Amino acid sequence: MSRVYVLAADKELPLWDAREERTRESGGFSITLTQGFQVEKLDYYRRAVEELGYPMKPFRYQLALEKEETDLKNLRAYLEANCFPGETLELWNVWLSGDVNKKCPPGFRGRLADLDMDALEQFLSVEELCFTITI
Repeated sequence: MSRVYVLAADKELPLWDAREERTRESGGFSITLTQGFQVEKLDYYRRAVEELGYPMKPFRYQLALEKEETDLKNLRAYLEANCFPGETLELWNVWLSGDVNKKCPPGFRGRLADLDMDALEQFLSVEELCFTITI
């Protein structure tokens, strides 16, 4: 079972890597990890995502994203740089459990201008969800 964040669009989008080294404290130790915003091809999970049968836009990318202001800023900058005003994209938070008979997750619509930390936290914390964002 795996959680996957998917960016789905009506057109091909460029890959993007804005990951950075981040230090976290855990159990009295400092751990440095490479984390952050990234858009990459949906290869490894493509088949499992397609088997869900959700009505996703045709061009699908795996999204790496953390609940960080920097990641929100990078996501917004990426969408603004690669999409036109009025264009819509989908951000999917899906759980790949092998159950292909589950219902499509709830969907919400909003403008990119309204995508804030509260919305990002909601997106990252629920079991499954689709945000349709209008640029």
